[in-house]
Amino acid sequence: MKTTQYVSSIVLILSLLLSTTQAVNAQKKNSRMRVYYEKLSDNSKKISAILIKGKGKDMTSVENAEVFLSTFDGEEEIPLTTVFTDANGEADLYVEEGYRFPVDEEGTVTVMAVYNGCDSIKSSDKDVTFKDVHLEVSLEVVDSVKTITVKAFELSPEGEPMPAAEIDLKVGVQRLHSILYLEEGETDEDGMAEIHFPDDIPGDGSGNISIVIKISEDKVYGTVTKTIVKDWGLVVDFSEATNGRSLFGDEAPLWMIISVFIILLGAWFHFLFAIYQVFRMSKTNKYLV
Repeated sequence: MKTTQYVSSIVLILSLLLSTTQAVNAQKKNSRMRVYYEKLSDNSKKISAILIKGKGKDMTSVENAEVFLSTFDGEEEIPLTTVFTDANGEADLYVEEGYRFPVDEEGTVTVMAVYNGCDSIKSSDKDVTFKDVHLEVSLEVVDSVKTITVKAFELSPEGEPMPAAEIDLKVGVQRLHSILYLEEGETDEDGMAEIHFPDDIPGDGSGNISIVIKISEDKVYGTVTKTIVKDWGLVVDFSEATNGRSLFGDEAPLWMIISVFIILLGAWFHFLFAIYQVFRMSKTNKYLV
């Protein structure tokens, strides 16, 4: 009898704990993790984890959240580091050129991001997979046509280069706050692509422009950017031009100066004429008296 009561008490306590846990979890906000991979122009790599909470229109970023990053070599999970989200809910990991992530049998890298949650936000996790692709870019003028030649290849697990076929490429120029995209291309079965560059793109005082070749959010290779400075732009003179006489310049137009002078001259004439008339009237009244 005592054993039965003891077991019933344990079951009751566990039920209460479970109910309490479910009630607490029900009050917590949902969280969602997104993870992106990007290979930068200097061949360094960037892993970005973005954490948001809530749902629908009430979704907001989670600031100062601890995110655990790890990778997978096909057999076991390997910890990488811990990063913290900023005011936009983004936490970035930069990996210098030369570091190679562990890969599985197919040469694919897996990076996992985990947020363990807190008292008011539920936990979430997400992973991103990618293959490391290399871009070799050459710029030359062929038959008076500015031509960009791109060779894309990946390395096998043994380190042997293999062509990366059917990759969509975008070519643009770097502007002040964004990239102005101009042309598009695709690699063939040998990983090669040729893209013609326009002749009418403004550059700096020497005609230099930053040409950007980009793979944008590819399902296999992620985002890859290559930037090269070349004197393929139109030379633009950025020296300050002196404005002539104008409404928006430093000196007013002559017609405006003459018009103002005539108006002021007329005003002073009428003012002096009025004084003269008053003086003349006072003199006339004196003789009448």
